[in-house]
Amino acid sequence: MLKKTNDSWYARWFSGSNSIKTLVTILLVLLIIFLFWQVRFIFGPVNALFGAVGAPIIVAGVFYYLLSPVVAWLEKHTKLKRNLAAGLVLAMLLVIVVAVALVLVNLIRTQVTSMIHNWPTYWSRTQSFINNSFSAKDYDNIRQLLSSTNDSLNQSVLEWGKKNISTGVSGISSLASTVTGLGVTLISSFFMLYYMLLDGHKLPNFIADKMPTQSQKSTRQLLSDMSQQIAKYIRGQLGVALAVVIMFSIGYTIIGLPYGILLAILAGVLNLIPYIGSILAQVPVFAVALLTGGPKLLVLVIIVLCVEQPLEGHVITPKILGDALSIHPVTVIVVLLSAGHIFGVAGIILAVPGYAVLKVLVTRLYQWWRQNSDLFEKEEKVAQKND
Repeated sequence: MLKKTNDSWYARWFSGSNSIKTLVTILLVLLIIFLFWQVRFIFGPVNALFGAVGAPIIVAGVFYYLLSPVVAWLEKHTKLKRNLAAGLVLAMLLVIVVAVALVLVNLIRTQVTSMIHNWPTYWSRTQSFINNSFSAKDYDNIRQLLSSTNDSLNQSVLEWGKKNISTGVSGISSLASTVTGLGVTLISSFFMLYYMLLDGHKLPNFIADKMPTQSQKSTRQLLSDMSQQIAKYIRGQLGVALAVVIMFSIGYTIIGLPYGILLAILAGVLNLIPYIGSILAQVPVFAVALLTGGPKLLVLVIIVLCVEQPLEGHVITPKILGDALSIHPVTVIVVLLSAGHIFGVAGIILAVPGYAVLKVLVTRLYQWWRQNSDLFEKEEKVAQKND
C-alpha cells in the first residue's frame, strides 16, 4: 500500500537542502519587494488619502491613548454608559485645553513681543562684546566679518520686508488657508476622538474575529501588545515632557532668565524627540543667556541644567516611562536619523513608536516561524542530543 504524502510542491522540489530553501525564500521576498516598487504608482491615492486624514487620526490617536483609561474608569465605577463617559471626558478636555491655551497664548505673545523688541539691543551688545574681546590687530578679519555680517543681516531684513509687503495679499491668503486647515484638523480630530473612545476598545476583537479560528488568539494578543507599546510610549513621553517644562520653568524663573517660560515650553516640546531633543533644546537657552546676561547668567543656566538632567534621567524618566519600549539608545538614534532623513519632521515624531510596533510584529512573526519551521526543530534536536 502506497503511503500518501501531504508535502507541498515547495517541500518536494527543495527538500534536499536547507540552504537552497533559505536562498529561494530570500529571492521570493526580494522579488515581491521589487514588484511592489514597480507598481508604487498604485499607492499614490493612498498617500493622498493619508495626507488628508493623517493629521486628525494622529492627533485623535494620541488623545485616545491618554483618555481611554479615564473613560474606562468612569464606565466601571460610576455606571455611566460608554457614550456618556466619553462625552463627559471630552467636555472636560475641551475646558482644560481652552483655559491652558488662553494662558499660554498670552504668555508666549508677551515674551515673543519682548524678544523682538529687544533684539537690536542684544545684537549690538554681542557685537560690542566680541569687538572688545578681539581688539588686537590679529583679529581684524573677525571684526570685518562681524561688520559684513551685520550689514548683510540688515540687508536681508530689508529685502524680506519688501518681499512680504509686495506679496502681502498672497501671504494673507496663505495664512487664512493654514488657519482654516488647522481648524478643520482640530474639529475632525475632536469627532474622531469621540468615536475612538466609544468603540476603539472593540477594534482588536473585531479584527481577530475576521481571522481564521486557529489564529484569532494570537492575532488578538499581537494587537494588544502593539496597542500597549503605543500607549506606554505616548503617556510616558508626554509625562516626561510636562515634567521637563515644570522643572525648567521653576529653574529659569529662579535665576531670572528672560523668556524662561517660552524656553521651558520649547524644551518640553523638543524633549519628545528622545536623546537628541534634550540637546537641541539647550542651544537657544545658552544663546539667550549669553546675549542677555553674559557669562554670569550662562553659568547659572548650566547649574540649572546640572540639577535638571539628573532628576530627569535618574528619577522622572525611569518612574514615568521606565523601560517600556526596551530599545537600545543607539537604535533609537539610528531610527530617528533615518526616519528624519526619509520622512522629515513627521518621521522624527513617529519614528520611535513606529519602530516599537514594528518590533512587536517582527518578534511575533519570528516566534511563529521558529515554532513552525523544520530548520529550528532540527537544530533543537541536535542541541538536545549533544547535551
